Amino acid sequence: MSSYKAYQSQLQKAFAPKHAFKNPLIVLKSGSDFMLNLTHNSLRDHWKSEGWNFERFEGASFTGERFLQATSTRSMFEPQQMTLVTQAFASPDLFDCLKSLESSQSIQPALCLLHGGEVPAKFQKELSRLAAFVLSCDEPAPWEAKDFLTDRCRVHGLQFGAEAATLFLDSTGSDLMKIENELRKFSLILDLGQGPIAADTIRPHLDFLREDNAFKVDQLLCQEAYPQALLLLKGLLDRGESSLAVLAILAMHCRKALQIQAGMKSGQSPADLARELRIPPSVVQNYLPYIRKRSAVVFQKALNLCHEADRRLKSIRHGEEIWLDRIVWELMPAPKA
Repeated sequence: MSSYKAYQSQLQKAFAPKHAFKNPLIVLKSGSDFMLNLTHNSLRDHWKSEGWNFERFEGASFTGERFLQATSTRSMFEPQQMTLVTQAFASPDLFDCLKSLESSQSIQPALCLLHGGEVPAKFQKELSRLAAFVLSCDEPAPWEAKDFLTDRCRVHGLQFGAEAATLFLDSTGSDLMKIENELRKFSLILDLGQGPIAADTIRPHLDFLREDNAFKVDQLLCQEAYPQALLLLKGLLDRGESSLAVLAILAMHCRKALQIQAGMKSGQSPADLARELRIPPSVVQNYLPYIRKRSAVVFQKALNLCHEADRRLKSIRHGEEIWLDRIVWELMPAPKA
C-alpha cells in the first residue's frame, strides 16, 4: 500500500463515529504543512459536527499544569472539549506527562497533538505504549495526484468526468495547493447538480480567474456596489481573462441568490443553507440583506440572460463586455420615479 493509500485508510478510521471517544490520544504528523493543515481542518469540521468544542495551545506554552487541566475528566454536564496542541513536541513537560499515564484511556475527554515532521524517538515509544492513534499525513506521490483530486472533488461537491480530470491535472500538475485552490474556484462558478462535469465545461476556466476575483465580484454584487463590480469585470476582460469564466461567476451568483432566497422562505436557517450549498456561513450572511430587497424574478431574469450570453459567446466571441454589463444592470434596482 502506497503512503497516500495508507493515509486515506487511516483518515477514514478517524472519521468513524465517536472515534475520538474511543481513541482519546490522537497524533497528526506530516512533513507537509499543507497536508497537515488540510487533515486537521477536515477532522476538526467532522469533530465539530459530533458536538466537540476546542481549546488550542502552542506546544511551547503547553505546560504540565495545562496538560492536567486539559486531560482531567470533566463534568458530564459540560460540553465535550478536545484540546489541540500545535508543534506539540516542543512542550517542555509533555514527555513526562505522557509517561505518567497508564493508558490513553486515562485522557478525558480527548487530546490531539499536531507536529510538522517526524515524531522524536523518545515520544514514539510512549505513544506506542499508550496505543495512540497516529495519522501520518503524507503527500501523494506525483502519480497519485488523481487519487488526491478524486478525494478533494468529493469534499467540494464536484464530479469530473475522466477526460475533465485528465485535463484538470494537465493544467495544475501535481501541485497540491494549486489543485485545492482551483477546485475551490470551480465549486463557486460551476453548477454542481448536473452530473459528471465534462472537459469542455472546465476548459475555458483553466489557468484563468483567481479565486479571490470570484469572491470579489460576488461580494461587490451583494453589497450593491454596481459601479465597482462593472469596473472589476471590465478589468478582468482587459487583462485577458475568459469572458465565459467571468460569465460563470455571474451565473453562480444568481443561482446562489435564488437558492438562499428559496431556503429562507421555506424556514431553513443560514447554517442549514450553508451546509446544503457547501459554502461558508459567512457567505450566506452576506447574501441575506441583499436578497431581501429583490424578488426571485430579478435573479431568474439575470440567470436567463447568463444562459443566453453563454450560448452567444460560445459561437461568436464578440460583445463580451456588453453581455456582462447587461447582466449586472438586470440585477440593479429599478430607478425610483
